[in-house]
Amino acid sequence: MTDPKLTIADKRDLVIQASMELVPYVGGSLSTLYFGSKQEKRFKRIESFYKEISEEIAYIKDSISSIDNQDPDQLEAIIESLHEKIETEPTKEKRDYFKNYFKSTLKYPVSGNFDERKYFLETLSNLTLLECELLIFFKTQQSPLLVKSIKKPGVDVYAIIGSIGRLKTNGFLSAATSSISLGGNADNSLNESVSITAFGNKFIQFCLE
Repeated sequence: MTDPKLTIADKRDLVIQASMELVPYVGGSLSTLYFGSKQEKRFKRIESFYKEISEEIAYIKDSISSIDNQDPDQLEAIIESLHEKIETEPTKEKRDYFKNYFKSTLKYPVSGNFDERKYFLETLSNLTLLECELLIFFKTQQSPLLVKSIKKPGVDVYAIIGSIGRLKTNGFLSAATSSISLGGNADNSLNESVSITAFGNKFIQFCLE
């Protein structure tokens, strides 16, 4: 019988583990290797997260809001979701952004703004490092920037276009087409002038700075 205390993720892992063990000859070894390493990495990530937070909190202690100002149920839901994302995030850069999110949550209580805070957390989790870098870059610009003028060594221009498109969908960037080229090979996405939105600035201040 399944333990009722198991989370959906725990139950899924049990199914995957059992399925891997069915693979002839190597299944048992693969299962042990994957799940043993997985749990160890998850534990170390969350342990390291709170160790670093405890050291950094001294620098912002005067700006931390009273816990009484937090909605307890909403804060609990945010922290639970944050833990899941920290445990599965392989890059240190993104885990550092999660630290920013956590510290901002301590300074600015979760109370009546749960949907926005949840959106920020979910979006932060889904952003690539390139998208984070682009967002910070656009924040430094004093005026809209043409997409075709944005270049990053080793990164295909269409990776940049795709990233900008996702950031627009998230509500963090806005764009206007400065000119339209006609013809079968014309790509008007390169002619877009892009700038950061007020919502994008708010996200950066809460999560990336």
